[in-house]
Amino acid sequence: MIKEQIIKDLEKALANLGGKEVQVDLQPPGNADFGDYSTSVALKLTKLLKKNPLAIAEEIKKVFPKNDLIEKIEVVKPGFINFWIANDTLINRNLQTSNYKFELLEFHLGKNKKIMVEFAHPNTLKLFHIGHFRNISTGESVVRILEAVGNKVIRSNYQGDVGLHIAKCLYGIRHSSLETKKLKNLNDKIAFIGKMYTAGTRAYEDDAKAKEEILKINKMIYDEDPEIMPLWKETREWSLEYFNEVYKRVYSHFDRCYFESEFYKRGTEVSLKALKEGILEKSQGAIVFNGKKYGLDTRVFINSLGFPTYEGKEMGLAEKEFSDWGELDKNIHVVTPEQTSFFKITFKVEELIDEKKYKDKQYHLAYEWVKLKEGKMSSREGNIIEANWLIDQIKAKIAKQFKCDDATVETLAVASAKYSFLKNSPQTVIHFDIDESISVEGNSAPYLIYTYVRCHSILSKISDPPNHQHVTSKMVKQDESNLLRKLHQFPEVVLKAAQGYSPNFIATYLYELSSQYNLFYQKNPILKADPETKELRLMLTKATANIIKKGLELLGIKTVERM
Repeated sequence: MIKEQIIKDLEKALANLGGKEVQVDLQPPGNADFGDYSTSVALKLTKLLKKNPLAIAEEIKKVFPKNDLIEKIEVVKPGFINFWIANDTLINRNLQTSNYKFELLEFHLGKNKKIMVEFAHPNTLKLFHIGHFRNISTGESVVRILEAVGNKVIRSNYQGDVGLHIAKCLYGIRHSSLETKKLKNLNDKIAFIGKMYTAGTRAYEDDAKAKEEILKINKMIYDEDPEIMPLWKETREWSLEYFNEVYKRVYSHFDRCYFESEFYKRGTEVSLKALKEGILEKSQGAIVFNGKKYGLDTRVFINSLGFPTYEGKEMGLAEKEFSDWGELDKNIHVVTPEQTSFFKITFKVEELIDEKKYKDKQYHLAYEWVKLKEGKMSSREGNIIEANWLIDQIKAKIAKQFKCDDATVETLAVASAKYSFLKNSPQTVIHFDIDESISVEGNSAPYLIYTYVRCHSILSKISDPPNHQHVTSKMVKQDESNLLRKLHQFPEVVLKAAQGYSPNFIATYLYELSSQYNLFYQKNPILKADPETKELRLMLTKATANIIKKGLELLGIKTVERM
């Protein structure tokens, strides 16, 4: 990349001045008027060279290697050095691509590293709600971004199919007057599950006898009691069928779905072995990790009843994930911040069990909650906002606003929801607003897709595709130059998103690019321009369309050809 070449040339210049050991910083300035890249490295050399940083910057500029990449270098107070890329370079590198590729990008872990992204995590016998929707949107985008920069990515999904939430739902079903065989379709089955879970949760909290029975059902499931297993298996299959339909609807899939029920026995064995090795210890009849010596919390791995907790089962899961696919370089867990303490403890215990296998290879990608105007979602109250319901509500509003066929409306609805999540940092709490998500006037998926459709419409009106070889730097005026420079930023934005596991960097860039192109379109005629200018502007339009489409693909969002 051009940025890497500038850094290498800066390092040569610094070596000539005696500043070889100083680390070079080079970033796009906040204001485009100050060039494509800027460095403050001269400020770092003040003490070493005992000179004014402005004078040092001028010396760096003088010894900076000459090349065709850079059009202009400028020094500004108090010692910043700004670089402008030559228009010919921008034309050659940004106007000739039809499918954007990233061969020159290298993720900070290194190319061809094997990374697992564990995401989605819906629990059986529960609805796939708006929080899961944000999770799967984030995880899917992170997978695509990491693949784009050269990594081998494994998609995994860890789902809770045992535990109290299952027992509560099965209690509700067993005390219901409705027979499960009378439920004819999947929608009825999932609606029934939701009602039964709510009923079981209320019974557990309000009725001592019901609580006792639910705890008994929970033990029966762990013991694989034949009295309860047929109902457990039947309802579990309903959930998995339902989840698969949601995954398909939002364009996700998994290489492996892991289930909590798989790791009850192995998690117990690993935890007991860790107890013998002194990693875990006994406390009040339970087996715990005493995290005080590491500045961490104390958490239970096997409870006083002999059941492995979520932490205990995680030991079996980690062992499986790190053996199923050979050696992993990183395992990224997309989970809410409520589990921060959980992951700190389990990562530490895994490291103590096998440092070579686990140390620094686990990462908790915390994403915040999606909140509603009327308050927090609650399974107990039965007011969970289901993902499918949300998409359908968005579809209804889009159908009224745009004259589109159903397939286009569906694509726009999924895009609107996903983009509303992904334009925010994963660490930002979201207050979801349907009207805002579909607005073509603001930072939304329909706005970006509308810009893509506009570009596609312009290009469809020409008989021969534009040719970048006909474009020279002499044709480039200020508006064209500004758009060229924005297009140039795309690969580095993708790399930044990969390094930070942050799809929002791509979303922000796409919004800025779309806004800049639409302003360019309003100010500058394209099809009615003189032949040379028309060729250049068509190339800019084509490149903008390609990057919007590729950027949305990396966010897990599809485009449409008409709106």
